Amino acid sequence: MIDLATIKRAHMVGIGGVGMSALAHALHDCRIEVTGSDIRDGERVARLRSLGIPVAIGHAASNVDSPNLVVHTSAIKPDNMELRTARQLGIPVIHRSELLASFIAGKRAVAVAGTHGKTTTTAMLANILVDAAWDPTILLGGKSLDFGDNYRFGASDLVIFEADESDASFHQYRNCSQIVTNVEADHLDVHGDLATVRQVFADFIELGDPNGFLIYGSDCPQLPSLFHHCPGVARSFALDDTGAYYCATDITTDGCRTVARLSVGGREVGVLTLAAPGRHYVADALAALGMAHSLGIPVETSLDSLAGFSGTGRRFELIYSSEQLRIYDDYAHHPTEVKAALEGARDAYPDAHMTVVFQPHLPSRARFFLDDFARAFSKADAVIVNSIYAAREDPIPGFTGRQLADRISECEPTKPVRYLPDQSALLEYLLARIADEELLIFIGAGDINEVSRTLAARLEPAVD
Repeated sequence: MIDLATIKRAHMVGIGGVGMSALAHALHDCRIEVTGSDIRDGERVARLRSLGIPVAIGHAASNVDSPNLVVHTSAIKPDNMELRTARQLGIPVIHRSELLASFIAGKRAVAVAGTHGKTTTTAMLANILVDAAWDPTILLGGKSLDFGDNYRFGASDLVIFEADESDASFHQYRNCSQIVTNVEADHLDVHGDLATVRQVFADFIELGDPNGFLIYGSDCPQLPSLFHHCPGVARSFALDDTGAYYCATDITTDGCRTVARLSVGGREVGVLTLAAPGRHYVADALAALGMAHSLGIPVETSLDSLAGFSGTGRRFELIYSSEQLRIYDDYAHHPTEVKAALEGARDAYPDAHMTVVFQPHLPSRARFFLDDFARAFSKADAVIVNSIYAAREDPIPGFTGRQLADRISECEPTKPVRYLPDQSALLEYLLARIADEELLIFIGAGDINEVSRTLAARLEPAVD
């Protein structure tokens, strides 16, 4: 583990990533000089530059200018010229997770993990703790719409952060209280199969704080057999498992407002209200409330905070609204997430014509879950598939988004499905028929939000 007190200057390769940019801000607040590089500009890079952090666009050996430490993410390949240069110069090179583990060392920490729902759950817990005046530091895997960033500095010793299972790097985080929202097959390019994914989470749970808590989703078939690995106190949350410690029942949706009855320890204690549609948001809220309650925050405080929760960027985020049309961004990139997002959207807008623009994320995920993705769009009236966002992967020869579009058509022959791989052509297509649209949802974890934001900017009036 790195002693951050010995670090005067850190260089971060891939600094514009959501996790890296939050850590860069945290190091800056620790009075460590930070530099960075990334392959593209963007909002997070601009935010870091506004703090005085220099960010180079493009990777070059010259970017490694005498730091004490070089940090990278899993998206940066081992032969990256900046990593090679640092090693040749004898500069320590570490993964982002090692830096985060060093940052939380000696602090009270809550790690939020799970295949789905990490960012929203973390943001909800952050809001509860802030509203309760606990003043936590927050490192978020998305932009909080309440505090306007993916990072918040707190004066207390409490840190709330997301723990990423994609490469098992969350095994770096020891002696934390933990939330595990759910466990499902994903990142099979790394883990291979569900059995390995289960073991990765079991090993993570074993690393928890013996004096802390595990809040886990007992509706998930995988988790009831894993919570026994917890060295501390384990408490369950659920929508369907009525024996769960934190349980929501009688869930109803009225537009974009969701209401449920809340029980804690088998006793009904109040009504949970959220300004978001979908059962998955109720589950996220239960996880956040459960951890807050276990840490000592009254349930009533959490319910009040959750009622005012504004959401996170690209999680069913309304970016345009007029009398005729609403446009949303959503980050869903797994079949389960896509299905949940569209079920929530249909609950909110039962009669609206819904067109979904989907950008698959990672070639391996799109191919592994091709049939599951094809069945995930049943609530949509029309689907447009964009090209696969490769991110850290190389394209798979002969496999494109067209295969997904064709498979959706095979599953639902009467549903209009188009494959539009070029984003400029996609934008023009949507503009040409915008008068016929009522509900337009852009889904994906890549850069499809650039199309949605451009489209929204071309229309009036825009959402503030």
